[in-house]
Amino acid sequence: MEEQETNEVTNLQAAKSAEEVRKLQNYERQESRRAPKVQIDQRLVLWSWILGIGIAFIASAIVSFNGITSVAFFVGLSQDWMAGLFFFFIELMYLLFLIAYLVLASRVDEEGKQEKTWGAIMGMVAFGGLAVLANGFHTFDFWNWNWVEPRMWAGIILSISAPIAIISASKMASRVVFARAIKL
Repeated sequence: MEEQETNEVTNLQAAKSAEEVRKLQNYERQESRRAPKVQIDQRLVLWSWILGIGIAFIASAIVSFNGITSVAFFVGLSQDWMAGLFFFFIELMYLLFLIAYLVLASRVDEEGKQEKTWGAIMGMVAFGGLAVLANGFHTFDFWNWNWVEPRMWAGIILSISAPIAIISASKMASRVVFARAIKL
């Protein structure tokens, strides 16, 4: 009886092994027919991703520059050139919080747990939110608060999408490009 059970186990293991070999052969045959794939972990791909986000950040900054500096005039600054300081402050703070987020997200603390990133995320959202509000307010003001003008609404959507896109792209880049914290 024991010998029969041993034979059945051996036969079952042989069948599983044969099935695994068959699947592997099918996979290798299928893969040999495919076109070469881009590997996301290649340096060229990762640097291209970072370059793309850099270009998007610059484009967002250009869009936001107009909105932020226009709204900064409402503060009643004594010199026109000071409006640019609002833009650089908001964009610089966003960039600093982004860098803090990327650094913290790739680290672990003394206990092996991933560093907390909520403060950096909240800073990015706060300063990104300021850019969104300034861009939106500027667009409303440009169209003289004409609520029935469809071009105003198109402008609102486009002007507020720039900072939102950068926040989203930055968060995604941190997940794709930068190394995650590991627990040992």
